[in-house]
Amino acid sequence: MTKGWSYRDALRAIWARSGYDRGYVSNPFWGDEAAALGLRRTAALLDRLGRPHERYAVIHVAGSKGKGSTCAVAASLLRAAGYRVGLSTSPHLHAYRERIALDGEPLNESAFAALTQRAVGEAEALARAAPDLGEVTAFELTTAMALETFAAAGCAVAVVEVGMGGRLDATNVLRADVAAITALDLEHTAVLGRTLPAIAAQKAGIIEPRRPVVVSPQEPAALAVIEAAATEQGSPLLLAGRDWRWEGPWRDFAATGLWGRYERLRSGLVGAHQVENACTALAAVSLIGDRLPVSEAAARRGLAETRWPGRFERVRIDGGPEIVVDGAHTPASAVVLAETLAQEYPGRPAVLVLGTMRDKDPAALCRALAPVVASVVATEARSPRAAATADVATGAVAAGLASDAVAGVAAALTRARDIAGRDGLVLVTGSLSVVAEAREALGLARSDPPVDGP
Repeated sequence: MTKGWSYRDALRAIWARSGYDRGYVSNPFWGDEAAALGLRRTAALLDRLGRPHERYAVIHVAGSKGKGSTCAVAASLLRAAGYRVGLSTSPHLHAYRERIALDGEPLNESAFAALTQRAVGEAEALARAAPDLGEVTAFELTTAMALETFAAAGCAVAVVEVGMGGRLDATNVLRADVAAITALDLEHTAVLGRTLPAIAAQKAGIIEPRRPVVVSPQEPAALAVIEAAATEQGSPLLLAGRDWRWEGPWRDFAATGLWGRYERLRSGLVGAHQVENACTALAAVSLIGDRLPVSEAAARRGLAETRWPGRFERVRIDGGPEIVVDGAHTPASAVVLAETLAQEYPGRPAVLVLGTMRDKDPAALCRALAPVVASVVATEARSPRAAATADVATGAVAAGLASDAVAGVAAALTRARDIAGRDGLVLVTGSLSVVAEAREALGLARSDPPVDGP
């Protein structure tokens, strides 16, 4: 009899299939041909698992900014209406199993281990049967695992976030009932292209023939590409500002669209940009309303109850300064973060704990945040892709901000809290890895165990 895997066994098996210095669950630099082969691999693995992704409705979400929040809102709306909902997102914040959630809760460790063991067995069998397809990557494996989980649990609907891009992402094996494209930005340019139209073309690859797509506000050049893709596919396109709209702040806004007009709504996620994400989710959910209707009462409750840790999340521990943790990691998202911080804490400049990945520009992030920041504590996460503390500090100085350099996120957070004082404000941002380590240091969560050792 085969011994059942532990959670650490499962993590070790996934880690073994990761690439790019183990910082990615697949290597994005292998090129389009390899990515297209990955789609064929994922489809073949799902065939071996019984094509589970055909047993429920699907909302498929791509974008550069707000796609995770949009997924979280959509899932919350559907849960509030009483449906069993699967949610697949990436990356995770603390534990890999967060990537697969049922009714708002990640799989527990034993369920995740058993699922991984089965999926790896099928992946190994696929490699023997079709060696020309190559080895299933960690992200492809996890995508198949999520889609099988949702079928086995009897989900009525799955909300699935694209990993990177869209056209060649492993999640694009889906024939989604609705596609959603959130706001686009210059991101992963070495992989997706160096212009907004090029990136838009990748994102628009999730649009399915004759199935609708909802689109958040976009730059004209990006929107033109998305509109052309929808026309080519014969797919109805519903656009923010034209087919639905909103007005008012996140605590009290009105939304008008396919659903009619709802007033006095409140978002569980903080900031004006989250109203945009909420309405994109509401539009996507409305398009499957013939199969899975969501009442106004359920929509109100789902919007208000949405939670997405690490996105303008406020924490206060032991009477110390208030701390805001947010995963902003591009200049555009940093601008939005600065605007939200100014609205929520007028006249209270923050001590910034900043750590970034090597492919980001810390000086650009600091320039965007400078209007709401008093000083910077530069640091680095444990990620193999993290920028060195000294490089982050150099970026802060280049942006005209005073900077300390403190190795390790926990120590940097302690230093920032000391600088801010009891009545001050601390902001932690720059990457989700930094946010995760800060939350763990504050006792809000714990990370996965290391995969090496007993």
